[in-house]
Amino acid sequence: MFALAFLTLAADPLPLSLDTISVERARMLDGKQVTVTMFVAKPIDQSPDCTIVGAVDLPDGIERGAHLNGHRYDLEGTRITVTGKLWVIDHPGAFVEGVLVPAWTEIRVEEGK
Repeated sequence: MFALAFLTLAADPLPLSLDTISVERARMLDGKQVTVTMFVAKPIDQSPDCTIVGAVDLPDGIERGAHLNGHRYDLEGTRITVTGKLWVIDHPGAFVEGVLVPAWTEIRVEEGK
């Protein structure tokens, strides 16, 4: 009976907090399917096929956010739960319109289709 209860819990872990996950923990989960919760704290951005939402900035300078399927307009200021693949992306520095944007790291969850 205990083994059955353990397997049930192991198959359905609690969602991770994307708001506070460390980059070290995220690197261990890179490319894996996860379920996360996050507070949508930044203005929502729309790309042609998805909605991009961002979590609160922390002092570590890591960007945290999610790419959601479709277009959603009513999420800002709410807590959402997202299931998808987690990626840690180390963006190189680049010049944008003559201004250097320094290298930065992003933790992103891309919602499953």
